[in-house]
Amino acid sequence: METKTFEIYAPVRNTINKALGVVVKITGENITVQPQTGDRMTFRAQYLAPATEAEAAALQPLITRLKLDEENRERAKVIKTDPALIREEFEKFVKHIAARYPKSAETFRDFWAELMAAAGDAPGQTWEMKPNTAKNPGPVLKIYNHATQKWVYCLSLLAGWGLRMEIKKEFLPPGMENLFPIDHAMFGAGRAVELVYRDFTPEKRKPYADCVREIYAKAVPPPAPENP
Repeated sequence: METKTFEIYAPVRNTINKALGVVVKITGENITVQPQTGDRMTFRAQYLAPATEAEAAALQPLITRLKLDEENRERAKVIKTDPALIREEFEKFVKHIAARYPKSAETFRDFWAELMAAAGDAPGQTWEMKPNTAKNPGPVLKIYNHATQKWVYCLSLLAGWGLRMEIKKEFLPPGMENLFPIDHAMFGAGRAVELVYRDFTPEKRKPYADCVREIYAKAVPPPAPENP
């Protein structure tokens, strides 16, 4: 029997239970389908059939969303390595805050400038925009890990009306735990603090900038090798 062939994003119908879905992965005769609701499922190609015109129309919103998700994933890969795009995403992030909380955005910009003075403003290296659980990119500081010889996440900033910061315990200097009183953050690997901007004065921001400065002073990356 001839094997049925499908393309990615093809609207299909399960021939057994008549459920509709969209093809998202093809591995030989195994076809992974995203149904209209629920998790993705994998079927043998023989149990799927092309959707009718009416069924395909009903699946169009799902197809559009899946394509947009893929575009966003690809864009995120590019953003991670392009300093200009990282800064562009950061500006969008701050403007999103400013649209609702102008004063909070101003304070966040001031604090961010203080963090950059402490960590070094090198987008793609010392910081980047990382999607958080809300699927909106948020700024995260990265630090050079001498053990792995890679830049890894150190401090995440989730900003809005207030500011939540999460730091990995392994990088938090001894004696500074009080700056991040919430334990067991980051699935147990970090500590956190939640702050209100109106109370986040320059005097109260300074200990956090000093903390970051101390962290980065201990994690200076090796100099780049000279060209022969």
